Amino acid sequence: MAWSLSPKSTARQSWSLSILPTSSKRGNEKRSSWLRGKIFRYSKYKAWNEGIVTSRVNPRNTSRDCARCGAKVARYNADQPAEGYTPGAPLAYCPNCQMRDNADRNASLNIGKRLLARYQQTSLKEKPQQAPLRRARRSVKTEGVTLSQDAKRVRGPSTHSARQGSSNAVGTPQEVGSRVVEPIPGISQ
Repeated sequence: MAWSLSPKSTARQSWSLSILPTSSKRGNEKRSSWLRGKIFRYSKYKAWNEGIVTSRVNPRNTSRDCARCGAKVARYNADQPAEGYTPGAPLAYCPNCQMRDNADRNASLNIGKRLLARYQQTSLKEKPQQAPLRRARRSVKTEGVTLSQDAKRVRGPSTHSARQGSSNAVGTPQEVGSRVVEPIPGISQ
């Protein structure tokens, strides 16, 4: 913080912006997740209009397994030998089936396999004769896919933001003329 005096001898405080934090890890993560959420909601909305049902798939460890045989792959850079696992490297090699491919393409094929396996697994189940008691149950993280509830909806997909409110700041409505409280009849505004 720097202090300076004006010609009329009043103390004035000025902040040096170079010493204040301009961003934080938490803030960056929040903004990143907002953007991903917007992209997902917009994609889901557009896909629904084209008759495509979307579902989120857990991408965990999809780049570590071979899309052909399921064995562990080696990820490597173009100037390195195809051995070991280098996170973020663009190429993948499976020593089991000799597959060489782009690592991102291999991961996307694994994501597609997870989605199809989950969809076929649930479509083969019969509807129970009697409705079971409703219990909260967590899915196992290794399954990686949760079915979209939008598949059974008659209307379009739900694109509402969860827990993000309808204002851009506390007490600041976005729409002109929007009210928090209904007007009371007989009292002029």
